[in-house]
Amino acid sequence: MINPLVRIVTLLVIAAFAHIKMATAQDPVGVPDFTKGAKIPTDSRHDWNLGPTGLRGWIFTDRLVTNEEPEAKEPEAKEPEAKEPEAKEPEAKQQKAKESGSDSAKAPLKVFILAGQSNMEGHAEIRTFDYIGKDPASAPLLKEMRNPDGTPRVCDKVWMSYLTGPYDGSANGEGLGKLTAGFGARGDQPTKDGGKIGPEFTFGITMEKELSEPILIIKTAWGGRSLNTEFRPPSAGPYKLPKQIQDEWDKHPQGAHGIPKLENRKKWQEDKDAASGVFYRMMVEHVKKVLADPARVCPAYDPKQGYELAGFVWLQGFNDLVDGQTYPNGNYDEYSRLLAHFIRDVRNDLSAPKMPFVIGVLGVEGEKNVNFRKAMAAPAAMPEFKGNVVAVDTAPFWDRDIEAAEPKQGEYNEIVGTAHTLKADGTLDTERKWDKFWKPIGKPLPQERNWRFVMVDATETKDKLKEFTDRRFRDIRLPAGMENWVMPDFDDSKWTEGKAPIGKGIWKHSGITLDNYSSIWGKEEFLLMRSTFEVDNLDYDAYRIAILARQGFHVYLNGHKIHTYIWWLDKPQYRAIVLDKEQTQYLKKGKNALAVYANDQYSPNSPEHYAALDAWLEGITKSEQEKLDLALKEVLSPKDREALKGASNGGYHYFGSAKIFAQMGKAFAEANLKLIKK
Repeated sequence: MINPLVRIVTLLVIAAFAHIKMATAQDPVGVPDFTKGAKIPTDSRHDWNLGPTGLRGWIFTDRLVTNEEPEAKEPEAKEPEAKEPEAKEPEAKQQKAKESGSDSAKAPLKVFILAGQSNMEGHAEIRTFDYIGKDPASAPLLKEMRNPDGTPRVCDKVWMSYLTGPYDGSANGEGLGKLTAGFGARGDQPTKDGGKIGPEFTFGITMEKELSEPILIIKTAWGGRSLNTEFRPPSAGPYKLPKQIQDEWDKHPQGAHGIPKLENRKKWQEDKDAASGVFYRMMVEHVKKVLADPARVCPAYDPKQGYELAGFVWLQGFNDLVDGQTYPNGNYDEYSRLLAHFIRDVRNDLSAPKMPFVIGVLGVEGEKNVNFRKAMAAPAAMPEFKGNVVAVDTAPFWDRDIEAAEPKQGEYNEIVGTAHTLKADGTLDTERKWDKFWKPIGKPLPQERNWRFVMVDATETKDKLKEFTDRRFRDIRLPAGMENWVMPDFDDSKWTEGKAPIGKGIWKHSGITLDNYSSIWGKEEFLLMRSTFEVDNLDYDAYRIAILARQGFHVYLNGHKIHTYIWWLDKPQYRAIVLDKEQTQYLKKGKNALAVYANDQYSPNSPEHYAALDAWLEGITKSEQEKLDLALKEVLSPKDREALKGASNGGYHYFGSAKIFAQMGKAFAEANLKLIKK
């Protein structure tokens, strides 16, 4: 006998099945599209998701809701975003609304694009992190940036694709991985951790804290790139000189400083056109490449959920700020025009017409550069960008303590970086107070020491310079028999002998004229010099090289290279190069051999070659170092030194201060989040 309860349940199931089958036959309409005026189906008893529009809105139906005025009761369905019928492929792929109560596994990947020049790269070294904690206002941010053990945090839900490389874009590379410190400037090693941060670090940290979805940051940045040329948006048209500048060019058909000759101007324009937009295209192409296969970069990407282009952050401007040719008399209206085109173009090229856009208004030098900062922020106030473009002023994050200490740092560096100065007539200044703490190593004294030297020229084609360049130092193939010239036992008996400095020509700079030399450097470009000295005391706390050289050089001690300098020095003075233990290990009691290799200098304006070369070693005891440190406090106070711990670069790079970049990244994220919520 069938249980009565079972019979009742069975009848209910059969009735329900019949009702569903009948409803299916009578209601073939499916999901209504309310954005096109569809009405609520009769007898609907459930919610309808506005998914196809990309909006996160709901329309609830029951027997008390009529078909007459659904839109009046649901204003969300009137938003402009819901009326974009011709969404292109990427946007159709990206905008998948979350179902009510869904978790991050069922949400589209949030994609943010960060782009710009060197400050978007970011030159804040990790060593400046501690300084963030000195300010109570920024100390909480430092806690978010670090693990309990002090190491930089790794964001579990944020992935990076970072396209960068040398400023000319000649060797780009892609940095990949979970977001952590190290995605700042990378120079010519774009795929390797550079030990620096830009705004991306705290931008991602802030986003991860506020969003439940997985996050992908696509960053593209190169130093020294302008909006008016390299990042020039396609719809802005070709580069054209301002009328004021063009009028000035017209007055000088034969050319002038900064003005090409008339016959060269066609090529000038062609070169300008060729450079225009190159980095804009690199940026867009890389973003499209990443979005074509997000899983390559972000393992958390779910193809079923797609992705959402949730924001674009632009931090750039320095090269435009200092470009008087494009923006004469501090009039930066053209920058505003170009940036508006840039916003339109990236949205169009990425098929994201309402993508939130954050303008990071350049704030180097703080509240200065008012005209440029206003021009940079101007597009955010344009009616067409209302509600989806915002300008974030970075000037408030400028660090006044670092700014005040920087000039003193320059004076301090000049003191500790200079071993000895010269008087106006080129002779050694023996009265400089900073010189007394360091003592020459060995005998005879440097001024009494004899040198053996020889001059050579580059003879092989590969060693010859085809054109003038300031950085002329290089290694050349030496004549046969000179391969081991730096070794202590090398026979230099046939070389010329004399005292230093060894020089030629007239070295004139900074009010100093050096033209009287103890020994003469001949017409050849390169000079090789050797000397020996006896050491009976090594009771010093530190050692340094004192060297006078116009161009680059190698310095060898007892056959071992202890320093190389590849640049040049305009001012005639003996620079100080402090040695570490690895270098000083070759210094010994008894006889030591010092050898120096260098080349001369000339310029197109001063074709006569000139140079001077001299070098010796010095030491400082612990007690003398303490006295020197005390004296240097008058130049750079403890407060200044503390502030400078937060700096690792120049002012044009926001001092390379992690405190500044961390605050900027957080501010950009917060501004972007507000646009998302709108």
